Formats: sequence, C-alpha cells, structure tokens
Amino acid sequence: MKQTLNHFSPKRLLLTGAVGLCMMAPAVAQEEKPSLAEQMQECAAISNAIERLVCFDDLVASLPRAGASRVEGAQRAAQAGARGQEQAAEAAQRGQETAASARAATRGAREAGRSGRDESLNERERAAQERIEAAERRAAEAEERLARQQAAQQRAAEEAARNQPPSEKTYITIEEAWQSARGLWRFRLDNGQEWHQTSSEAGVRYREGARYYIEPGRFGSYFLGSDDNNRRMRIHLVD
Repeated sequence: MKQTLNHFSPKRLLLTGAVGLCMMAPAVAQEEKPSLAEQMQECAAISNAIERLVCFDDLVASLPRAGASRVEGAQRAAQAGARGQEQAAEAAQRGQETAASARAATRGAREAGRSGRDESLNERERAAQERIEAAERRAAEAEERLARQQAAQQRAAEEAARNQPPSEKTYITIEEAWQSARGLWRFRLDNGQEWHQTSSEAGVRYREGARYYIEPGRFGSYFLGSDDNNRRMRIHLVD
C-alpha cells in the first residue's frame, strides 16, 4: 500500500498531467486550424484581386515548401484569372470603342447621304432653272424677231402705199411673174408694186414658190435675191 502511494506521488502526478497537456495541445490546435484547401478557398473567395493575391502570399509564407507549391500554383491561377479579367475588361472597352466608331461612321454616312441628296436636289434645281432661263431667252428672241418683221412689213406697206422702193432689205411675196419679149422678168408683188428686170446679165433664177427679198444697192439701184442663192437680179420699180 505504501509503495502504491509512492508511485502516485504529487510530483509524478504533475509531471504526468503536463505531458498529457502537451500531447493534447497539437491535436486541439490541429482541430481548430483550417485545412490548406479551406484556406485556399477562403483566399479564392476574396473579390478584390489585390487582397486575394495578398491572402495567397501570406498563405504561402506560412506553409512548408510542399504546401507552398500548391498555394503558389493556386496563386498563379488566381493571377492568370486576374489577368484574364483585365484582358476581358480591355476587350470589352475596345469593343465599346469599336461600336462607338461604327455608330459615328454610320452617322457620318447618313449625313453624307443627306448632303449628297441635297447636292443632287440643288443640281436638279439649277438645271431646271437653266432650262427656264434658256426658254425665256428663246421666247425673247422670237418676240424680237417678230417685232422686226412686223416693223418691216409696216414700212413695206407704207412704202407700197406711196409706191416707194424699200429702204432696207425686205422680204416680198411675188403674186405674178412673166417674161418680156427680150426674156426679161416682170414681177407683181402682193402689195401691188411692179418690178422689172433691168439687164439680161446672169443673176438669180426665178423659181415659183421660193422666198425672195428686195435689197437696195448703191446709187439708187435695187436687187432681187434669195437666201438659197448668192446671185442677185438687178431690178427697178415701175411707176
């Protein structure tokens, strides 16, 4: 009995308790500390890229080399993921810039199309205006010619009433034409005047239905001519 009590003396009991506590401490610490996989998951769950990398760096520094290699691999994967996110963001930015450029080009094309249509419309308007102006010029010229013809006819009528020869080149209407015994031509006009050929020299040949004019020459002479022939016939007015 005495030997048993000596075996369980207070000093031995304290020593045994201390050893037991030392053996239990690593187990408790091991149970409380998260596993490597859990710590890696916690780092990977961090949304901020910088904070996530810092978490992996701290985890690598606290582990042995074998575990650190796995964490470094996860860290590299996280870095690659961060770079991928940055590249995706850059690609999205470039896509937005490209879309903006395309929209600007489309607007420019529409504006150019409107400008082209406006220019085409202006060209058509200018062409129409030019045609109108040309028609107005032709009408004015026709009115001027008509006025000159009317004035010439008026003078011819007045001169015919006085039985006077024309004072300028005047187109006439021959109502009757015949030849004398000598072969000289005689003409009676629609205004009643009678004109005779004065010489048998070669001149314009009379053709019925042709258009003729009487034109004064020098020294009181007069000639019968036609626009279709450059020759003229010398004539004089019969009183």
